[in-house]
Amino acid sequence: MHCADIVGYIASILVVLTFYMDRMIALRVTAMLSNIAFLAYGISLELGPVVVLHGILLPLNIWRLRQLRRTCAPSDRKVAPTGKKPDTPPLSNDARRA
Repeated sequence: MHCADIVGYIASILVVLTFYMDRMIALRVTAMLSNIAFLAYGISLELGPVVVLHGILLPLNIWRLRQLRRTCAPSDRKVAPTGKKPDTPPLSNDARRA
C-alpha cells in the first residue's frame, strides 16, 4: 500500500465521521481535516477533480465555522437528529404548505 492510499483512506474515514457528529463545530473541524487530507491525496496522485472539489470545500468549511462561532451561542451549536436546533418547534401545517 502506498502512502497516498493511506492518506486517501484517512480522508475517507474522516468524511464518514462527519456523519456521526452531533455538534456543528466538531463537524466543521472534521470536514476541514478531511478536505486537507483529500487535497494531499489528490495532489499526490494528480487527481484534478478531487483537488478542485476539496479546494472549494475547505474555504467554505472555514467560512461556515467562523460564521458559526460568531453567531451562535454554545447551546445552539448542537444539532438535533432531525437536523434542527434542539429548541426549534416543529413546523406548523401552514409552514409545511409553503
